[in-house]
Amino acid sequence: MKQSRTKDDYFSRAASKYDTLSINQKKIADYITENVDEVILSSAAKIAGILNISEAAVVRFAQYLGYSGYPDLKRELIRFYRDQMTPNSKFEKYLETLENEKRFYAQIAEQEIDHLKDSIQSVDDESLNRAADHIIGKQHRFIFATAGSNEAIASYLSFRLNRFKLRSTPVLTSGIKLFERFGQLTPDDFVIHYSFYKPLNDHRILMDFLKKRSIPNLLITDSLIPSMVDHADIVLFARRGPFGVFHSLIIPMAITNALIVAVAQKLGVQAIEALEDLSSIRESYAFDGLTSKETFFSSS
Repeated sequence: MKQSRTKDDYFSRAASKYDTLSINQKKIADYITENVDEVILSSAAKIAGILNISEAAVVRFAQYLGYSGYPDLKRELIRFYRDQMTPNSKFEKYLETLENEKRFYAQIAEQEIDHLKDSIQSVDDESLNRAADHIIGKQHRFIFATAGSNEAIASYLSFRLNRFKLRSTPVLTSGIKLFERFGQLTPDDFVIHYSFYKPLNDHRILMDFLKKRSIPNLLITDSLIPSMVDHADIVLFARRGPFGVFHSLIIPMAITNALIVAVAQKLGVQAIEALEDLSSIRESYAFDGLTSKETFFSSS
């Protein structure tokens, strides 16, 4: 479960007691975490109907977390949504943390350094090595980024792996166009998927398809709620900073770079030879970094 910036909000309460929850209570906790925007408009009875449990179970869940009842929990979520969930409020709160307008870079760098230090404790080296083995051992690598800024990282990872002659394809489509790629995926391939915050419908569809077709995969995420990591063979987890604020790409990029280095180390001489071959090709068609007209037109 995720945690927000305060110690006494719904997310922190649910996270601290998650391991002690019953099966039905975990269903409620996961549903609320993933659907805050819908829950703030829903009654306890509606949530009970969606989850096929009793309304009393929803009320008892709220009370178990320390609320007087479901309406009390709902008021907390409304405050949270109003103050933290919208993109403008996230960025506004992020700007509020930058106190000295003359030290923007220094403050941002210091925050990111703190987040990077935190990530050291959460990224599992064994999982990273397993992922690197799969990247090397499979026929083709498909790198999915079904949401916004993640596209840049997916393209970057594909670029680096292709330089090692590990054929890789970034998949940056979403919605119905996503299905066009599914037919290309086989158990001999490896899927890498960047997905953060909460599972979007595209994420659910992709992970369900991979499970049904027994296609090995790696999920890079900042959430360990069951509905996010279900069906993932390998998970590289790192919290990107406080919940409910604007997040940069520093942590996902650091994980990606670690993955690239792990792959290169395992490839050894093969990685160096791939890069040397690229340099040789460049030298064949270029001179001092500029295209040589003599090379292109010498046969004419």
